[in-house]
Parts: sequence; C-alpha cells; structure tokens
Amino acid sequence: MNAVRVPWSHASFLAYFGGITILAAIVAFLSVEAGDNGAGGFTGWAALVLVILAALASLARRKDRFVTAGLFALSAVAAFVVFFGALLEWFGWLPQTNGGVFAGFRFWLLVLELAAVVAAAFALRRFRFPLLVFVVAATAWFFVTDFLSGGGDWSAIVTIAYGLVLLPVALSFDSGGSRIYGFWLHVVAGLTIGGGLLWFFHGGDFDWIVITVAALAYIALGDRLLRSSWVVLAAWGLLQVTTHFAEKWADVQFLAFFPLGFFFFPFFGFSANEQSKQHPWAAPLSYAVLGLVFIVIAQLIVRRHREAIPAAELL
Repeated sequence: MNAVRVPWSHASFLAYFGGITILAAIVAFLSVEAGDNGAGGFTGWAALVLVILAALASLARRKDRFVTAGLFALSAVAAFVVFFGALLEWFGWLPQTNGGVFAGFRFWLLVLELAAVVAAAFALRRFRFPLLVFVVAATAWFFVTDFLSGGGDWSAIVTIAYGLVLLPVALSFDSGGSRIYGFWLHVVAGLTIGGGLLWFFHGGDFDWIVITVAALAYIALGDRLLRSSWVVLAAWGLLQVTTHFAEKWADVQFLAFFPLGFFFFPFFGFSANEQSKQHPWAAPLSYAVLGLVFIVIAQLIVRRHREAIPAAELL
C-alpha cells in the first residue's frame, strides 16, 4: 500500500482536526488518571486506552478509511508510550527527570525513548500515514540527543548535527517515490537545525543578524528544493529578528516569542520605557518593512519559477 495522501478539503480538515483533538483528549485523560490511581491502576487504564485505539485504527484500515486509521494510529502510538512508561514506573525502573530533559545516561529512560521510535516506525509501516514520519523523526531526534548529550550546548550541537544528517535522507525520499514522506523529514530537519542555531544565537544584535542570514539561507534552500517548510520556518525566524530590533528601536517590550504582540498589546501585554518612548512608531514600521520584504521575495520566486508555477503570476 502506498503512502496515504488526501487532497486538502473541508472534510480532510475536520478529520485531521478531530484526530488531533482525540490525541489531546487521550493525553489529558491519562494525565488525570495518573494522578487519581496508583502505578498499577494507571498502567491498566493506559493499556485499555491503547487496546481501544489500536482496535479502532485496525477497523478503520479494514474499511479503507486510511486517513482515519492513521489518525487513530497516531493516538495509539502516544498511548503505547504512556503505557510502557507506566509499566516501567510500576516496576520501579523509570528514573526521575528532575535534572532536566537531557541530564546524563539513564538506561530505562533511553529504552522508553527507543520504544517510542520503534512504535512510531511500526505504525508507519502498517498504516502508511505520512504524519507518522514526523513522529518517527522527532522521537529519533529525542533519543539520539538524549543518548549522546547531557543538555546545554552539547545537546544543541547534536540537534544541529541530527538535522544536517536528516536533510540528505529527506532529499533521498524526494528523489524516490515517497516525496510525501520527505516533506515531514524536511520539517524536522529545519526545526532541529534552526532550533540549535537559536540556542546559540538569540542574544545581541550580532546573534540576530546571524539568524537573519540563516533564514535567508532557508528561503534559498526551500526555493531550490521546492519545499515550502523551509520558507515557513524562515518567515518565523525573520519575525523573531524583527521583534528583537523593533523592541530595541521603539523602546517597547512585546510578549516573548510573539512577534505581532505590538499590534495586540491591549489583549496580550505591552510595556514601554516611560522615561524615553523615543520611537514608538518604529515597531509597526519594522513589521511593515518585513511584510514588504516577504512580498519582494515572493515576486522573485515567482519570476524564477514562472513557467513551472504559472498560477503564481497572480501574485
């Protein structure tokens, strides 16, 4: 069976939104049961949820409802990880994580992380649901980073290295018959490389200039590969750069990591230096300039691909 690919429509939106809602509800339910039951009881509840979700996924697959089956399988993978973790906790094998996410070698935690990778890979092989590729790649990053690092700068270095290794893997999927799988690999590669760079460069002006260069490189790469995920991540990065300089020039403070906070400050929070308030207009002007930059880049891309993307002439 080939990879499941469904054109975007109101029906597919509702299916995906419903599946993600079920996943969130399952996680919330198991969180509640973890607090209300002992280790054995919680393990039982997790096992019950896993069995129900696996049965629903298999039933939907037999009825050729492949998207529905994949969405149930996604929730089943999460339920399996919770169940296996609860089982380890019941046996007293699961270590505490008070030292941080990546805090040294913890054997049974690594086993749990590896089990998550294997479960996601098994579900992908059985259901061919592309979103599971993202889960496989993301859980594999977590396992590799935890195995090779102990947090801090070294974890960021491993994260960047993981993204750089994943990129040629994504390209190999692009050139083969599984380009839809390659999309999610590109997403994880872009997130890991960009996340690692932001770990090192998020302070002064020079740091954000580096991020600007990286974002422009992302746009060039996305344009070259015809992968919009790189361009989307680049746009988000440039919004963060603009936020940094807008705060500095306008002498205002936006909500952290919310670039449009200036425009919504009555609702989300806004503060200014009462003694200076030198250029409050500089913030919206900065975002307006960024918007124009986005449009100019879009026009350049359209001109470059005019024959390949004739509909884009409408831009």
